[in-house]
Amino acid sequence: MANATVESGTPHPNPLTMEENRTRIRESVSRCYDEGVCPDDLHLGEVVEDEGGKRFVVNELVNEVKDKWLKERSVIVVFQGEARTLARSVKEDLIRAYEDGWTAQRLFHPDTRRGRVKFEGANVASYVAKAKEIAEWLVQEGELKIKLGGKEYQVLFKPRLSSQELQEARLQEAESKFWIMALRVPLDAYYYLKSAVRGMFGEVVEMHNPEYDRDRPKLTNVKFDMPPNARCRIDDDLVIESPKEERWRVDIVTPYTDWCRRCKWYYHTEENCPRRQSEDSRRSNGDR
Repeated sequence: MANATVESGTPHPNPLTMEENRTRIRESVSRCYDEGVCPDDLHLGEVVEDEGGKRFVVNELVNEVKDKWLKERSVIVVFQGEARTLARSVKEDLIRAYEDGWTAQRLFHPDTRRGRVKFEGANVASYVAKAKEIAEWLVQEGELKIKLGGKEYQVLFKPRLSSQELQEARLQEAESKFWIMALRVPLDAYYYLKSAVRGMFGEVVEMHNPEYDRDRPKLTNVKFDMPPNARCRIDDDLVIESPKEERWRVDIVTPYTDWCRRCKWYYHTEENCPRRQSEDSRRSNGDR
């Protein structure tokens, strides 16, 4: 095994107490997410190079404080119903419209600024509030309708979860709200898709519109809500055959299919991500 090499960045002995360190780190995290000031005055971690590659390993205490701060100040925003079809910019406008609402009602301190929005997926975003009480209030609000341009859209606010908690919650939800996703549906096959899913796998509760952006409609992945008892009938793929014996194969995934947060695709996790393995291979061959 190759010896690990630690480069400059190794933490120096710090005379501060543990509690003083926590306070200092927390203040730094606040400046970063509230004001956009990325810190360079703390020993956040160290550079390590070994057989696993060259990487920056973050300090355990720093990461613990950062995670706690984000859990207190951020919420997950889930766009539902017709809100799913809106362009991303309009989805952010929904959040801003809600901010304008609570500002007009003076629910919080008048100097409280707008929060930060980070989209995590097509219909999921993180919202980092400028005050802890705003994040708590949004979670208490839960599911609600926001009015924009004379129309109401449904939005759900959830507590921020760690990666492990998110996975556990996703699987727990699948027990009562089971779904399947048809991936990269061929154009010729789309016309028959719902009928084929119903014929092969049984009852379809709802077929979602694949056009998430009306300004740029596209046909890629299509989601189906299914009864929970359909799980045992789902195959890994669905084959549709034309009268001329041409076959269109559609891959099918479920909440139980492996998902990689690194490359945002199915069938593997971050640990065995092909993109990561390719990058590691290039590094081992000296291609920086």
